[in-house]
Amino acid sequence: MSFIRRNIWGLGLGVLLVGALIAMALASKNTGLPSPTAVAQSSYDFVFTPEDHIKGAQNAKVTIVEFSDFQCPACKSYFPIIEEVLKAYPNDVRLVYKHFPLRTIHFRAEDGAFASEAASNQGKFWGMYTLLFDNQDTWVKESGSATFEKYASDLGLDVSKFKTDFASGAVKEKVRAAEKFGIDLGINSTPSFYVNGKKIDNPQSLQEFKTLIDQEIKNSK
Repeated sequence: MSFIRRNIWGLGLGVLLVGALIAMALASKNTGLPSPTAVAQSSYDFVFTPEDHIKGAQNAKVTIVEFSDFQCPACKSYFPIIEEVLKAYPNDVRLVYKHFPLRTIHFRAEDGAFASEAASNQGKFWGMYTLLFDNQDTWVKESGSATFEKYASDLGLDVSKFKTDFASGAVKEKVRAAEKFGIDLGINSTPSFYVNGKKIDNPQSLQEFKTLIDQEIKNSK
């Protein structure tokens, strides 16, 4: 009995901490936000559809799946690296882009994703993708959709349709479905890469990425 009396405050604190962790996990699940304690699955058998954003060789030996956020500075840093990888392996590598806007810390990321999907409805996803990363320092400081509409005009899109699609439920649903897929996979940071279905530690240079890809090509033979 004396042991319980001496430790009642510690036991109570432990219960409170456990309760807080459970509450955080439930809150994350209920609000559709990534859990900060999530661990991404080490491998996944991805199935791609015409709805996916795919760039590169159609019958690639190496498929890079990237979970990314248009407002994420690290994603912007990897953008030219991925472009160089695709140029270096035109017949062997393809990129599959997956939306994962970290909207609790990147307050414009979701709008960027909506802009890319509105452009995609007119066949210009990759054009908008490039403009969003190239001009990240500009649009992230703004509000509204005026700058996105300018990008749409620069891409030769029907701006009226773009504005309608940007605000549409269908575009929002597509982005949030992609985000939920990432959350279910355990993703909680961007960029996160899978190469041929295996989660990788982010390469620190173009050369590291090429070494990884060369090994995957060799394995495919």
